[in-house]
Amino acid sequence: MRIALDTNQLVRALMRPPGLATFLMAWEAHRFRVVASHALRDEYERVLSHPSIRPLIYPELLRAFRSHLQYDIDIIHVPQIAPICRDPDDDVVIATAVFGAVDYLVTADADLHTPAVAAALNTAHIKIVSMTELLELFDKLDNEAAA
Repeated sequence: MRIALDTNQLVRALMRPPGLATFLMAWEAHRFRVVASHALRDEYERVLSHPSIRPLIYPELLRAFRSHLQYDIDIIHVPQIAPICRDPDDDVVIATAVFGAVDYLVTADADLHTPAVAAALNTAHIKIVSMTELLELFDKLDNEAAA
């Protein structure tokens, strides 16, 4: 399974250690691959270093996650796409998902749930899920495997 992780879900996960622990354990177990473009990875770093965000995240969690971002992520090159969203940063997320051939775009950004974005992602067979929905998907797959 390949996922593109929007920055909003990254920050929420880092601020909620129980959900993050589940996410990191699944990542370490190679349940999925995180795909990011150079621009998206740069956005992760910029947001995680922001003075209003940094104090909200335990330093140990930040170090662990940065290690994953450095060593356990598929970095892809993406061309610039025609604007779909009002926020150019969201276009980077969409381009990363499409050109990274991901299965899921993990986001809670309302701008990424518009009809134009949904059409672009549907064409590429990409489903939009929140971090909570992704973790529930892992539980469902585990239950199906156990049955």
